[in-house]
Amino acid sequence: MKKYVLFFCLTCFVSCGLLSEKNKPVVYNSESYSEFKFSKAPDYKDINSWAVHPNGNHDVFKGFKQNLEDLPVDVFFIYPTLLTDKNNTNWNADIYDESTRDYILGSSVKFQASAWYSTGDLYIPFYRQAHFRVFRDSFWNNGGKEAFEMAYSDIKEAFKTYLEEFNNDRPIIIAGHSQGAGHAKRLLKDFFDNKPLQEKLVAAYLIGTKVTNEDFETISLMKNKNETGGFVTWNTYRLLPERKTKKISYTINQEWIKDALCTNPITWNQNTSTQYNDHKGFLYLNKKVFPNSVKIESMDNKIFVKLPKMDIFKTLLLSSVKDYHKADVNLFWEDIRINSINRSKIFLENYNL
Repeated sequence: MKKYVLFFCLTCFVSCGLLSEKNKPVVYNSESYSEFKFSKAPDYKDINSWAVHPNGNHDVFKGFKQNLEDLPVDVFFIYPTLLTDKNNTNWNADIYDESTRDYILGSSVKFQASAWYSTGDLYIPFYRQAHFRVFRDSFWNNGGKEAFEMAYSDIKEAFKTYLEEFNNDRPIIIAGHSQGAGHAKRLLKDFFDNKPLQEKLVAAYLIGTKVTNEDFETISLMKNKNETGGFVTWNTYRLLPERKTKKISYTINQEWIKDALCTNPITWNQNTSTQYNDHKGFLYLNKKVFPNSVKIESMDNKIFVKLPKMDIFKTLLLSSVKDYHKADVNLFWEDIRINSINRSKIFLENYNL
């Protein structure tokens, strides 16, 4: 009986979008990109095109024990790749499919975007994101690049509509994870970098992607917890013996990020390690936050963390997970929440509303 309970809990844990995508190479089914029929483009003036909007339903955040700061700041969040089924031949997601919408809300929105919910007004557009397989070279060069461009075109349109219809001259936080962070990086280039809108940028959280010194002209890596107007970025790996890492198919290839910038998401500077008592909190699947449970062992162009220190049962569940890409936000959920509020308050002190 205990084995069945353990299996059920682990399945729930992974399906909630908290941790590993796959630890083994996957063979994907596909179809010709030229024959694929896209779902219709979203109309972002319609609240129904938003997963989260200040004027929408916020039931997904019920049960989180956090005080809402409700600062006059907007957060524009872009969720990661959730279209991952190897048997799904679609190149881009159908955002009008109810099961797709439910999965977005029940995974990334609940367990990632919630870190910014208490800061101010949260905006999360549904978008026709690219399937996970497009990041493989064989698919990228045969439709994947176009599928990724389609996804960004939705994000760009959503942000333009947000600026025109909803922003009302409020300061802005840009946040995203994985594919979402890749799109967020392009938003920064198109709308903020060396442009007037940069004056309204509180901070950008570009998590689970590659950011280098060459990506922006005037937006810089922030190197302390009180800086504003720049970005933070990191990729998380579990500290494991080398013999075990050779058997893992990582979501983010370590060679790909060898020239990436990196932020310590506990101290928010360039410290290469932390202690358990520095850590503010890991968001678990029961929506409870566990402080002092994560320790950064080392940092260069990425961060290595030890297996989170929790009770025996939770540690046992976590011990089977080797790829921590999906945990980039959850491991530091409370750290992000506090940091987002802190940077916003500092920004607002110097911003003329």
